[in-house]
Amino acid sequence: MMLPDPPIPGQTPLDDLSGLRVKSIRTTSELNVAEAENIRKAILKYLASRPTSRSAQFDVRWLRRLHNEMFGDVWTWAGTFRKSETNIGCKPYEIEGRLYSLLEDLKAWQASGMPLLEQAVRLHHVAVQIHPFPNGNGRWSRMLANIWLKLHGAEPIEWPETTIGTASTIRDEYLEAIKAADRGDYAKLLALHGRFESGGKQMPRN
Repeated sequence: MMLPDPPIPGQTPLDDLSGLRVKSIRTTSELNVAEAENIRKAILKYLASRPTSRSAQFDVRWLRRLHNEMFGDVWTWAGTFRKSETNIGCKPYEIEGRLYSLLEDLKAWQASGMPLLEQAVRLHHVAVQIHPFPNGNGRWSRMLANIWLKLHGAEPIEWPETTIGTASTIRDEYLEAIKAADRGDYAKLLALHGRFESGGKQMPRN
């Protein structure tokens, strides 16, 4: 039985621990460490150097595989769409169709000449909004957006993950920006991404 740390506002609760591969984990802190190590492997694969359209295919099958690459060492359900409703996210039966629509929108944003950073911000937000998986959706969505940036020649956003993952001012600001984007106002989320651009480099337009 896992001994939970104090709950973090805005975080999807883990109600079912039966899919935990690492049986020695006893606390949420230990779980966070195990997940961070798994995610580090995905970071090295996709962000250490520029990925190719073959390694990052941006189709629904690859979106699922990315989640599995990030969490599959820790959870048996990694890469599997959720089957129950959560406090945020669309209905489970809508997930696949919504992801297809997001990928089509992404192509349209790119073709329209939308600035690359805004493409990444919108990708990040809508992916979070869909909430395809039982857990890890925020980290997966941020990784997804960073891979899109890296694929198109920009540096990834260097999120302060240890800060976002705790009850902090940055986390509160992040959640506020997501909620504003839910209302169609992307200014706060764009500003937040811009603040953590790697090295403060200028983003290419597309």
